[in-house]
Amino acid sequence: MRERLFADARAGDATAVAVLTAAFDDDPLMRWLFDDDARRAQQLHAWWTWIVGNRAPHVEVLVTDDQRSAAIWHRPDPIDHVVDEDFVAMLARLLGADVARRKLEAMRVIPESHPTDRHWYLAAIGTLPQHQGRGSAPRVMAGPLAQCDAEGVPAYLESSNPRNVSFYERLGFVAVGEIHVPTGPTLLAMWREPRSQ
Repeated sequence: MRERLFADARAGDATAVAVLTAAFDDDPLMRWLFDDDARRAQQLHAWWTWIVGNRAPHVEVLVTDDQRSAAIWHRPDPIDHVVDEDFVAMLARLLGADVARRKLEAMRVIPESHPTDRHWYLAAIGTLPQHQGRGSAPRVMAGPLAQCDAEGVPAYLESSNPRNVSFYERLGFVAVGEIHVPTGPTLLAMWREPRSQ
């Protein structure tokens, strides 16, 4: 089954937001960022709505045809790590200005740890909790990874949830370091060399 690419038409935005909101409810980084259990679902929905709706032209959103998994990929164009003022304002609305500022400062270590070599970047992937472990997630990985292999370009991600590491390893990613978010969780940086055709 060929996955639908919604980079231009944005027809899958609402589905992607819904999937990622549900999938990241128990994610260590998101639970640290949005630490109020009663408000987390609403905050995650606002977060993913902003991320998906304000993506740059080099960012692609993939959703499976069964609407169970979604992923956000950055093609290997130059990535600007400057934090958008609208993004800061969005997070301030969700957390309050002081908390947002502190957490954004702590999270700076994530983009600062990105490799400088040209690569595809998996910014997020998620599957609806009731469908996890049933083979849906690899379907939003297959197309970009096949393109990586065809073009000889590596891929990179940060795993914020230890239970996902073996999934990434099966796809060819290897751990290359840890990223310690001050006062927050530790992320595992993972790199995948392109496979020969």
